[in-house]
Amino acid sequence: MTTEAPTRSAPFTLRERRQQRTRVELVDAVLAVIADDGVDALTIDRVSQESGISRGTIYAHFSGGRDELLRAAYARLGTDLVARTKEAVSQAADWRGRLAAHARAMFDLAGDPRLGRFYNVSGPALITDGAERGIGSAASAAMIREALEQAQSAGEVDPAVDAGAVAVLLVGSMREAAIGVAAGVSDPERVFAAYSRLLDGLAAP
Repeated sequence: MTTEAPTRSAPFTLRERRQQRTRVELVDAVLAVIADDGVDALTIDRVSQESGISRGTIYAHFSGGRDELLRAAYARLGTDLVARTKEAVSQAADWRGRLAAHARAMFDLAGDPRLGRFYNVSGPALITDGAERGIGSAASAAMIREALEQAQSAGEVDPAVDAGAVAVLLVGSMREAAIGVAAGVSDPERVFAAYSRLLDGLAAP
């Protein structure tokens, strides 16, 4: 599970590859600590212990310390969610399946007893701004809008539907439902079924 590196013309040097690998290992360690004992257990010492990387090296890569590590971990989960969603969307047979794939991927992550709460509940409370916020939601909104517009062109979705507005609303409903799933107060299958029913109302008359 790694985030994509920026595009560049020259290959990475050995030093740069080692730096990138160290950052990946540190984020792995952060997620392992959160998965085992929750966000409150995350300290620099614990990350050092989990990863086998010294405190000094951790700060060399994440000068912002714990806060920056949490942001990187949150971004990793968001990036991985987008990748899983895109894969599921690519295998869907129709527009309903493509839209449903977003909810399934999000609810599956929310239902993960190890990391779902961090991504959907505690993470957003700690990370209130920055590029890490909304990685998954922004990608889903764009993909859902595209799927709706394509379905409208094919005559499968009501042309009166505002694809952009509906995409934002669907993502918002998924996020809210995922919070309930992660908190253990909502059943993922029930909310997925409810989401699927919402999609029926978008079909062309």
